[in-house]
This record gives sequence, structure tokens and C-alpha cells, in this order.
Amino acid sequence: MTTPPISAICFDLDGTLLTYNQNPDVVLATAFDDAGVEQFCEPTQLWAAADGVEDADDDIDFLTKTFRVAGERHDGGIDSPGVLARAYDDATDHTDVAFRPGAQAALERAREHGRVGLITNGGRATQQQKLDALDIHDAFETHVYAGEMTPPKPATEPFDQALTALDAEPERTLYVGNSLRHDVAGARAAGLRAAWFPVTGDRDDRSDGDDHDPHYVFDSLHDLGDVL
Repeated sequence: MTTPPISAICFDLDGTLLTYNQNPDVVLATAFDDAGVEQFCEPTQLWAAADGVEDADDDIDFLTKTFRVAGERHDGGIDSPGVLARAYDDATDHTDVAFRPGAQAALERAREHGRVGLITNGGRATQQQKLDALDIHDAFETHVYAGEMTPPKPATEPFDQALTALDAEPERTLYVGNSLRHDVAGARAAGLRAAWFPVTGDRDDRSDGDDHDPHYVFDSLHDLGDVL
């Protein structure tokens, strides 16, 4: 059976197109200090805990639940995880971001090839700060802020909403993201083709099961051109 050509490309944002310039160890230590809580985890442990958060009402609720899960996993006593979540958000400069290598060229290549959308977990207000900082808000024909407009990825609703806005067929749409659980599994469940662009250290974290098996694995976002 011939694989249909790709006519639309959608991207994740955090960890895929951009990264924070701030030192994550400093940000987390500052949050614990400002919240008056003894530090019980490192940044990698915190974001590993994020995979245990199924749903959230907004960014602060997501951070609150993430810190609660991390506390449970690493024997951290937290009476008010919401205080720690707000301290972490206050310590984070959402405008101090940079492109991951090849991201600008990948966006330009995608726009030359077909219709382009953004599907990102996170609230509009927070994510737009990053888009504006990199001047890429208008690079996308549609923006889906999952967790605010729809349930967060890996739910299929964010992908479905982007497909409708782009008038795109799922089997002819490629989704590029850095998370196996949120991006690859969500895209595959919605019928899209999935490209996994892992951050450093995540390449060996392949999970068993077809839903976490990407169609493509990118060493660089320059690999997008080969797929298109």
C-alpha cells in the first residue's frame, strides 16, 4: 500500500521548536527557596513526574499536580503544592527562549510544502509569550492550546481541532514532537503520522506498544526535509 504524500505539518512547541535559556537547576532551586520548601527533586525528576499528570485546568494546575506527583515519588512533604507551582512559574521567564537547532529552517520548509499548525500543551497567555519572543506566531495557520481549548495531549481532541482548522486529512498530516507519551501517542491515536524529535538523553526512553512507536525519529529538525 502506497503511503500518501504529506500535505500538512503540525508542530509541538516546548522542547521541539524551542528551549529555555534559563538554567533549569537554578529555576527549580529558586522556586523551592521562594516557596520555603526543602528541595526534594531535580529538574529531570520533576518533568518525569509530569507524565503522571493526566489532566489539568491551566498551567498552574498542571504544575501543582506535577509537584504533587514528584513529591509522592521522592518523599517530598508538600502541604501546599500550589504555592510551589506559583513560585516555579514566577521564577520562569517565558520570554527567555531560543530555537532548537534547525527549528527556523524546519518551519520555513514546512510552510513551503503545505499547511502548518501548532498543537501545544499549555495556556494561550504563556505560550504566546514564547511565540512572540521568537516572532513565529504568524508562522502557523492555526494554534491549538491543549489544556485550555481542549483536553491536553495525548487526548485526540487537540489533533482533531487542528485538522479541522487546516482542512487536512490525518493520514496526510505529520506531527513533530519531543514527547513519546504526549506527542507520538496522541498523534497516532488521532490517525496522524508522528515524528519524534527527542531532547538530549531521551532517545533511549522508547516505550513498548504501537501507540508510542513513531513513524520517524529525527536526529535534527533538518530531517524534516527528507520526510517531505
